[in-house]
Formats: sequence, structure tokens, C-alpha cells
Amino acid sequence: MKIAFVTDSSAGITQVVAQEMNITVIRMPLLIDGQDFLEEVEITREALIDAMLNGKSVGTSQPNLQYTLEKIESLLETHDHVMYLPISKELSGTYENMVFYEKEFEGKLTVVDTKSVSWLLRIMVSQGQELAEKGYTPADIKRILEDDSFLYAILIPEDLQYLKRGGRIKPAAAAVANLLRIVPILSVTDTGIDLYDKVRTHRKALLKGFEKITEYQPYDDYEWAVLDGGTSPELVDAFVADLENVTGCEVHKGKMYPIVLSHTGPGTIAFAAIKKIKELR
Repeated sequence: MKIAFVTDSSAGITQVVAQEMNITVIRMPLLIDGQDFLEEVEITREALIDAMLNGKSVGTSQPNLQYTLEKIESLLETHDHVMYLPISKELSGTYENMVFYEKEFEGKLTVVDTKSVSWLLRIMVSQGQELAEKGYTPADIKRILEDDSFLYAILIPEDLQYLKRGGRIKPAAAAVANLLRIVPILSVTDTGIDLYDKVRTHRKALLKGFEKITEYQPYDDYEWAVLDGGTSPELVDAFVADLENVTGCEVHKGKMYPIVLSHTGPGTIAFAAIKKIKELR
């Protein structure tokens, strides 16, 4: 069976990488000071960071539904089946919308509840592709990815103003936090993005976040990453080296892309781990 894999740009996959991975990425719109830009197509990551640093209002919305359905129809002209792995349903209504349309494709579309975002979602797409290459059916791939996957990430924003602008934290709470130099540590799990802890300095937040991510053992059972949201390259390199020393595993050094950055802001750093699928070990 020839299966096409589709995801959205919350996975942080550039156009070049999408071609290399042989996947279709449905680009999500960014709203900057009231004007729509299609992520990666009409605005770069660097331009978004500049816009946010210059105080512009930034938001996101779901992919165009009509375009998505037409893209799936097009893929089914050359493939037997399409598997769609969207951003976590805890962060967007995309999953629920696409499940509603599954029946329109008469069993040729499978939508996966990924519970994931960013690099974690990218890895899950790769896992799905590997399972397909091994001959697993779409139903089996969906079951394995939904039931057997485990992921965890820590997000540490450099400035609370972006979380405040996006409504992720109340203005009054943000003002008090800034005054007291409180830095939130956010966790990404299958239930969404939540507050894990808060400490008094950015350095303490980084160290506590690093300590938390290294709790997941045995280390060889996981894929690891440090993600750069526009922070110091030296800082990212140092944490990559530290995580490799602790885990004894290769650590992916990647970038955080606009759909996530638009909420957490420039300067964010993330530590991430996703469990390897037992069928692929």
C-alpha cells in the first residue's frame, strides 16, 4: 500500500526538509498586526522574530480547510491512503475538524491524535513513515502512534510579554512575575502545554528544566533534542553537549519555528524527549 503522510507547519518542517522527508506540510497562517502571512511561504522565521522584537502583535490560526481537503484529494490520485498527523488537539481544533471529514474519503484518510507539536511531531511523522515501510496498515500505524508513543518537553521563555500577548498568561500575573524576576518553566505533554514550575532567574529555570528532562530513562529508549528559539547559539551548544554527556546519546540540535515561537517568543529554549517505538527498535 502506498501511503502519503501529511502534517502541518506546527511540526517545524521547512519546505526543503519536507521534500527530503517526502511529506506534505499544510502551512498555517500567522496574523501579524492584522495581516495574514502563510508560515514559511510568505514570512521567514527570522522575519517573525524581528516583528515580535519590534512589538508587533502576532497570532496563529488553523490551516485553510478547503485547501487541506483539496490537497488530500490530490494525494489520493497517486496514493492508496493518506495519513494526516496534525498539531495536538489540545492546542488547536484542526484534529477535530479533520476527523469530521474522514468519512468523506471513504476509508482512505486516517487522522492521528498526535498529542504533539514542534520537533516531537516531526519525529512522530518519521516514525509513521518507518512503520509504513515495514508494511504496517494505516489502522496499525494509528494505533501504535496513539497508544505507544510517549513524549515530554520543557519550554523556557526568555520574556513573559509574548505569553501575555497571546493570552497564555494574564497581564497582571505577567507584571508581578517580571517584577519579582519569576521565570515559568512550561511542560509539553499529551495533555497540552502546562506550567511545570517557576523559579526566580532564567539560569535557574534552564538548570531545572535540564534536570527534569534527564529524568526519563533508560536513555537509549528516547530520541533527544535541544531546540533554539532565537537564544544564544553558545547556550544551545552547551546544553546539547551536556545532554549528550548525561544520556550517552546523540542529541538533535534544532530550531523552534513560527507557530510555536509566536506564542512563547524569541529567546525560548526547549529540551525534548520522545520515546522510540518498540516496533522500530
